[in-house]
Amino acid sequence: MTIAVTIASILISIILTTVLTILLSGGIATSSMIIATVVPTLIAPPFAYITLRLTYQLDLAEERLRQLAITDELTQAYNRRYFIEIATKVLAGTKRYGDSFAIIIFDIDDFKRINDTYGHAAGDQVLRMISEICTTHIRDSDIFARYGGEEFVILVQRCSPTDIVKFAERIRITLSQARVLYNQVEIQFTVSMGAGIFDSQTPDLDTILTRADAALYAAKKQGKNCTVLM
Repeated sequence: MTIAVTIASILISIILTTVLTILLSGGIATSSMIIATVVPTLIAPPFAYITLRLTYQLDLAEERLRQLAITDELTQAYNRRYFIEIATKVLAGTKRYGDSFAIIIFDIDDFKRINDTYGHAAGDQVLRMISEICTTHIRDSDIFARYGGEEFVILVQRCSPTDIVKFAERIRITLSQARVLYNQVEIQFTVSMGAGIFDSQTPDLDTILTRADAALYAAKKQGKNCTVLM
């Protein structure tokens, strides 16, 4: 890129020098041609480097701002707003092409007890561990996000009812086996999961979310630390 800018600068400088010299003096001076060649050669590389550097830094800043806009600061998972945006697009594609998908909503059982017993910093550490575990257990096509407070959500594409229950149970069991070490104390936790699956009777995203939320409520009523599909 720097070489291209230098060559272009030299060519433009030579052309301008030639035209101006002919117009002003009727001939082409050797000194003018030397200046037209040397000056751009000296100026163009640092100018091109500075321009490219600024462009690169602006691109990085723009990407950083985009990540901040779609990411939950504490857990580094996607945030609720971005999840809704992506899920809406997935729903539209599912209706068009006849694919399937499900949404899992889950939260931490008795999370208030963890905060009250060990402190909010410990609770934050639990939230971060959940994010780390879920991020490593989902497929590239799935979307994981922090939905709010101690509540998380996963969008699972191309799945059957049996698949979604197995998937949710695998994550639930993995989380129940995890331990958060805080101030030399191991903190154990469990989650309850509710899943809503897309079908022909699903008109919009709110319907699926409501279905998943109702399933989560049913899981709580069944004694927590379990998965319910609706």
